[in-house]
Amino acid sequence: MSQGPVDGPGAVRRLQPPHPGTDGQHDERAYMVDLGHRLRRLREERGLTQEHLARRARIATDMISRLENGRYTSPGLRTLLRVARGLGVSLVQILPDYADRPAPGARARVRLATLVAQASAEDVELIAELATVILSRRAQD
Repeated sequence: MSQGPVDGPGAVRRLQPPHPGTDGQHDERAYMVDLGHRLRRLREERGLTQEHLARRARIATDMISRLENGRYTSPGLRTLLRVARGLGVSLVQILPDYADRPAPGARARVRLATLVAQASAEDVELIAELATVILSRRAQD
């Protein structure tokens, strides 16, 4: 199958990880695994084989397999639209919903802010010094 401008190597429209400011590889991998689980569930609920879905979506069977197994790292919009159409659902129904998930580290930040709010002025200074040491070590790595 030929790849169009949305699916080709120079394409600009790609599936983005849910939290752009974080570890992109980890987030993108987790997102693609979630997408794959969702696609497999929807396909199996409809009683479709990968081959049948591939024919309906007009894409290669191995692409369905790679999507379901989280090995297709950046499917284009056209591919996702074709898969959604092949499943008879909207694009929104196949994409994992990360809107309600906190950004990585959000809970720890809230916990830290709560602890700092309860700390004495002297302890806040100590916490700030510790944070400075930790962050300077990471900057050296």
